[in-house]
Amino acid sequence: MKLKDWLSKMGLGNMPKENLPDSSVLDLIRYLENCEVDCEQAFHMLDQYAEMEIRKEDAARLMPLVHQHLEMCSGCNDHYEALLDVLAKVRESSEA
Repeated sequence: MKLKDWLSKMGLGNMPKENLPDSSVLDLIRYLENCEVDCEQAFHMLDQYAEMEIRKEDAARLMPLVHQHLEMCSGCNDHYEALLDVLAKVRESSEA
């Protein structure tokens, strides 16, 4: 579904951006969070996701689409685990 169609369906098709209610924005975010990313898209975000994990941030909550993809795709998850290991070793060596 296109954004314009979704906004029209929600009754917001002709509404200026300034008047968009917070609840509609949250509904849009929830709708978009249900989309999936493919391997190429996930691969381009792996470094950011792994660095969040190293910093003990909630990467799964902050990047739910990448998290979902890593749970479903063993190939990308293998790349992620390898990257996480490298980042952890670099962090350990810089703290020593």
